[in-house]
Amino acid sequence: MPSGFRLDIDGWTKEFEECKDLAQETLQLIQERNLRHSNGGPEASRLSAAARKKLGTLGVQLDKLLRWLDSPDAASLSEPEKNRRRDLLYDLRNRREQMQLAIKRNQGHSDRDALFGGASGSGVAPPPRETEATAELDNRGLLRLQQQMMQQQDEELAAMEKVVGNTKHIALAIGEEVDLQTRLLDDLADDVDVTQSRLQAATARVKQVLKSSSNWRTGMCIFLLIITLVVVIILTVKLSRFF
Repeated sequence: MPSGFRLDIDGWTKEFEECKDLAQETLQLIQERNLRHSNGGPEASRLSAAARKKLGTLGVQLDKLLRWLDSPDAASLSEPEKNRRRDLLYDLRNRREQMQLAIKRNQGHSDRDALFGGASGSGVAPPPRETEATAELDNRGLLRLQQQMMQQQDEELAAMEKVVGNTKHIALAIGEEVDLQTRLLDDLADDVDVTQSRLQAATARVKQVLKSSSNWRTGMCIFLLIITLVVVIILTVKLSRFF
């Protein structure tokens, strides 16, 4: 019912008759599906989708007619007449709910038969089934739904790509840090080798001086000087680690 359209009493009756005709058309679709396509298939799915679409339209129209009975436009009707019309709408709504259950129940039987039929080794894949999201959509609605799903998938892929890119940058940074630490350890090992060589040379000189010197005090002084030199070298190596 368009916004701003004032429905009179005769108009309400006319739309109610249209709702009855719509319910009858829906029932005929369900009966045709059950009689001619009881084993399912593409034609059965098409009839089920058409029936669901009509039931959706019927539900919207029934709600509008019920709201009209509570609006000021229905003030000219007596309360018993309003109740009578509400009863008519409630009866038609119950028929609509029963047809919805019939569609779901028969659809479940078709799915079960298709399952057991597939288990028999026929090798024929079951036809695609309607879902609750696509039951009441026309071709444009299905195309719009498909575009929305594709857009959502694109957004999820973009987010995943961003996460992968960030992970790659982190891995590269870790690799560079490992390379730097490896070079520092190699330089430290080289410094240790040089220090060890110098220490061995200094020890050899001390031994040589002690052997050639007859004055033990002079030898002791030289030995202390050598020890001092070794300590200075070790401290220099340790300080180089921090710079």
